[in-house]
Order: sequence, then structure tokens, then C-alpha cells
Amino acid sequence: MDFERTVQRRMLRLIRCGADHWLLLVNAAAGALFALPVLIAPALEALGLHGPAQLIFWAYGSQCHQMPSRSFYLWGEQMALCHRMSAIYGSCFLFGMSYIMLRRRLGALPFWLLAAYSFPMAVDGFTQLFGWRESNWELRLLSGAFFALGTVWYIFPRVELVMRVFRRQLDAEIQQLTPTASHTRAPA
Repeated sequence: MDFERTVQRRMLRLIRCGADHWLLLVNAAAGALFALPVLIAPALEALGLHGPAQLIFWAYGSQCHQMPSRSFYLWGEQMALCHRMSAIYGSCFLFGMSYIMLRRRLGALPFWLLAAYSFPMAVDGFTQLFGWRESNWELRLLSGAFFALGTVWYIFPRVELVMRVFRRQLDAEIQQLTPTASHTRAPA
């Protein structure tokens, strides 16, 4: 019985550690998700490692059209994301890192402002899709960055609040599983 309680307590403490450091985990994932298609895929191609590079292209192909004319090139090789998606992924990482310093002062963005931050990307993307005009890399970067800013600003403060509540619940569970002094004394 004590062994099971110890295992449960340690598992809850591990989960509590994840709840404490959720922002580090999310930013590390965002950094990796940005670096793979933008830096690593073209580097692998430039080094002649086509198989691993194509695996990254394939993995990101469901999220991005990867049109060569709408992609940046690094070391003479195409990135695995288009201009807009590169801006979204990179800006999510940058704004996530900025949130570390601003989290105590930054309130959650209301939904209508998230929609406002998303509007430039929708206008740029749909007017191009319907053939009304041709976008350029500058507009794609800017509209993608605005979308990422709105998304991070909308989601991160809400996750912060949920994690605060979750940590309190975990602490209560850990406390219940922690033996008290009366349980650890040997009988006289």
C-alpha cells in the first residue's frame, strides 16, 4: 500500500513539474517545430541528405502547400514552409518567448481582438485564392505574424490560468498521499 502511494505521489509530482514548466515545454516544442522546416530541412538538403530532408517536407506537407515560388531559400535550398507559415511558426516561438517576460502584466486577449488579428491573413489569403490580386512575401509575413501574435496572446494567458488551477488540484492530491507524522511512527 505504501509503495502504491509513493508511486502515485511521485507521478503526481512529475505531472506537477510539467504544469509548473508548461511554458518552457510549449516554447521548446514551438522552437523545434519552427527549426525543423526552416533551418534543418534546407541544411540537410544542402548537405546532400535528401531522405531526412524529404521526411521533414512530407511531415509539414499536410499543413503547408510548400510552393517554391512562395517559400524562402536557405543555403540555396527551399524551406519546408511557405512565407506565411514560416511567419506563423516563427512568430509563435518569438511571441511565446516574449510571453515569459510579459505573463504577469498581460491579460488575455478577447476573442474579437483575436479575430481582428486574424483578419489581415484572411483578407490576404482569400483575395489571392480567388484571383483578385497577387500577394507578396512581405504581406504574407506580416499577416502570418499578426495571426500568431493574436493566437499566442489569446491562448497563453488562458492556459496559464488553467495550469494555476491544475497545480492547486495536484497539490491537494499530493498532500492526501503524503504520510503524516502519526502514520510513520512505530507502535510503542
